Amino acid sequence: MKENLEIPPGAEGFAVVFELSRYHPRTHHHDELEMNLVLTGKGNYLVGNRRAPLIAGSMIWLFPRQEHVLIDWSHDFSMWVIVFRSSLVARHTSYGVRQLLRSPDPGDILCRQIRPRRVDVLDHIFQSAVEAKQDLEFVNTTLGYGLVESWRTYLFSGEGIPRVDVHPAVAKAARAIANATSSFSLNRLAREAGLSAARLSRLFKQQTGISLTGFQQQRRLERFLRLYRTGARYSLTEAALMAGFGSYAQFHRVFRRLMDQSPARYKRLIGAGLFEERRPFRQQPFTDY
Repeated sequence: MKENLEIPPGAEGFAVVFELSRYHPRTHHHDELEMNLVLTGKGNYLVGNRRAPLIAGSMIWLFPRQEHVLIDWSHDFSMWVIVFRSSLVARHTSYGVRQLLRSPDPGDILCRQIRPRRVDVLDHIFQSAVEAKQDLEFVNTTLGYGLVESWRTYLFSGEGIPRVDVHPAVAKAARAIANATSSFSLNRLAREAGLSAARLSRLFKQQTGISLTGFQQQRRLERFLRLYRTGARYSLTEAALMAGFGSYAQFHRVFRRLMDQSPARYKRLIGAGLFEERRPFRQQPFTDY
């Protein structure tokens, strides 16, 4: 699905820290070049029919024709999402290997593991763009510099991230769940994917690292987080049921497992203004994945 991104007038892109309570990860692509830099936690990107596992310090480039979606995440997952308009990319990529960034699709998933020191440098660059968002000239200049520095960092980082081919039916099922506004039954998913329910379930777990049920539970939790937000509009139970959970007990189990805390504690932190979704960068060993 092609998405039209909301870029402020006069801006040549934007930088934002991804928070699951504010954004719905769905299968999409767009005209702009995108770079993601994982700050904390773990996640899995599905790009076409290939999966890229990401941890803190992972950098991934997403090109205009590369349809992508986040299909799995840990409770502490956060990352920079940086978007560059084609006009900005064109001005800063006329030299050598930077010309690859003009491609609509380089034919591969470009993702590597970045050293913590370099992540800190890039984090500072993009944070400065966010803090000066009213000064568009500064923001555009910073995004241009950030584009060049990010690409240089990528090129001089030798540790690649393994990509895993997934069965087309698995990719189709993942995209269906990611784009849905309500839950799918396993039999319906299997019919749409063209496999038996048992085979689809087995392949999905093997190739994505998460079960179909677990993936649907994550999506329900995302819907809950967007609905509840400050707690001013719905109660915990109301938001949980609206998000697709069958009962408060089921919601409580899933929330505690995925968020590493109880819903009641989350409510208290939200009420006190103490819940911070973005954690400071800390390196996690690549072997953890």
